[in-house]
Amino acid sequence: MLSFAEGEITRLRREFKLVLDVKVAAELCARISSELGGGLPTPTRIVSVYFDRPGYPLALRALHTPEDCLKVRTKEYSPDLGAGGVQRVVLEVKRERHGVTQKRRVWVPRTQLQSVIHRGGGLLPLIAGGRLVPVLAVSYRRHVYQATQAWRVTVDRDIGFHAVTPQLALSGMALTAERLGPPVFADRRVVVEVKHLGETLPPWLAALHPGSRRPAYSKFAEGVARVHAFAAAGVLGG
Repeated sequence: MLSFAEGEITRLRREFKLVLDVKVAAELCARISSELGGGLPTPTRIVSVYFDRPGYPLALRALHTPEDCLKVRTKEYSPDLGAGGVQRVVLEVKRERHGVTQKRRVWVPRTQLQSVIHRGGGLLPLIAGGRLVPVLAVSYRRHVYQATQAWRVTVDRDIGFHAVTPQLALSGMALTAERLGPPVFADRRVVVEVKHLGETLPPWLAALHPGSRRPAYSKFAEGVARVHAFAAAGVLGG
């Protein structure tokens, strides 16, 4: 299995998600591994911090319409194979609209993250204004299955939703699950994402598509609903 972390499939793609229990996910991963020639990819630990503006407009949009939303976040990988000894994060603006995902992302040294977030438009014009604050951290363990530029399957386990402060989110030190402390909520389910460039998928992979049988899943929406009192108090409508 290969890695195409900065390829076209990262910048613009179609995707669908599955939320599975541990046993079903293990069976699916065994099938994917077999189809790709065997072997388990090395896992990566990821910590992601989601940002929003006062009033939580992005969080509310993700809660109400996860299939049509905008997310601003950082992600840190451990191990980070491309870091070259420098602690860094990737800053992303992710636009999701009815199964099509578009990303703009830039790698930033950890020591420069605070100034980049505050000035916003210097690197990513969509977040101009400098009023972003961290509202949620998510930690998880990811396996990536990929053998072609055309599609990728990611499998996320041990998902934890954490409260986060600006001091933690914007510090010059790498943000790890250990520094965040115990999650407010630990999701024991497994999230599988199939990401592709719109080309014909192998039949066994295309058959996984849930169609309209399940609502869209979003770590951002799930996390703010679990962590923030305003969401738990009825924003979801029951």
